[in-house]
Amino acid sequence: MNAKHYVAALLFSLVTGCANRYRFETEAPNYAGQAELTVRVNKTELRELTMQLEHLAPPRRIDPSLKGYVAWISVPGHGIAKLGRIEYDEKKRKGSLVATSAFDKFEVLVTLESDLSSDTPSDRVVLRRVVGKG
Repeated sequence: MNAKHYVAALLFSLVTGCANRYRFETEAPNYAGQAELTVRVNKTELRELTMQLEHLAPPRRIDPSLKGYVAWISVPGHGIAKLGRIEYDEKKRKGSLVATSAFDKFEVLVTLESDLSSDTPSDRVVLRRVVGKG
């Protein structure tokens, strides 16, 4: 391996080693939904979460009382906390969220909500995934 290839391989491993990507599909009633969650550790050791969702059904088509999608984080021993509302584009059927976490292992949930200001998730979970190590 010449020096150019070695440097390129080293840079590639550093860039790809800085983030973990998780791909998964949503659950009923959003059978066709897909999600990608990227987790990066920043300079202050916080995990920066970037979630991209595709093929999400408009909440009101599932149930007229539903207002939107909300993401939650569940950490053993710390309970469940709201990460935030998914920014949803009904025309493109895509959603996104950027958030942070101090924990290195946690479960991410996305729920359909009729009250977007609720402090607890509804039972309409469309996505659930444990991420991280620990």
